[in-house]
Amino acid sequence: MIFFRISGWLVLFLVLGIGSLQAKKTSQDFYRDFWFPTYLIQRLDYCNADGKECGHAIATCYCKMMGYAESSGEKIDYNVGMTNYLSTRLQCKGWGCNGFKWITCLGVFSHTPKRSYFYRSKRYVFPRFDHYRVDWCYENAEGCGKRAAFSFCRRMGYSHAQSYQKQSNVAATQALGNQKLCFGPTCEGFSEITCYR
Repeated sequence: MIFFRISGWLVLFLVLGIGSLQAKKTSQDFYRDFWFPTYLIQRLDYCNADGKECGHAIATCYCKMMGYAESSGEKIDYNVGMTNYLSTRLQCKGWGCNGFKWITCLGVFSHTPKRSYFYRSKRYVFPRFDHYRVDWCYENAEGCGKRAAFSFCRRMGYSHAQSYQKQSNVAATQALGNQKLCFGPTCEGFSEITCYR
């Protein structure tokens, strides 16, 4: 009888302990699924250029580039046709090239939020919109510079653009006003935008 009571209490403590650990973990974690992830416009390759690292290692590097802590899951996509290797301009061409179907990136919320004046201003280097660099003009060669920077900052949750710099000869850009894409050496974008709230 005593044995059953003690074992019952042990089971109860184990269940409560595991439940509190799971609740603690899920309350601080956040994630995002990237379907058919790309790198430099082409699909991201499943391995690095020398083939020594594949899968989870590449997915974690990709997640860190996107501002997350690590990859919590990924799935291979066979025979993509053309892929880009991460952190290089080398490509894989042909039906032997594999990519990712999806990558789940995981982040963790901080226990101690930063003071308000720490994040009143934020500098975005090579700002992007939907994976493309932000075009210098808002739409159809109008609203260039100030208006496009202001629109980007508002989308990021800031009140206005404090400063911005132009960059010419950007491979691909997307206008914020009409989401029109530009490809080639004539495209212009931002090398940086500093937003302020």
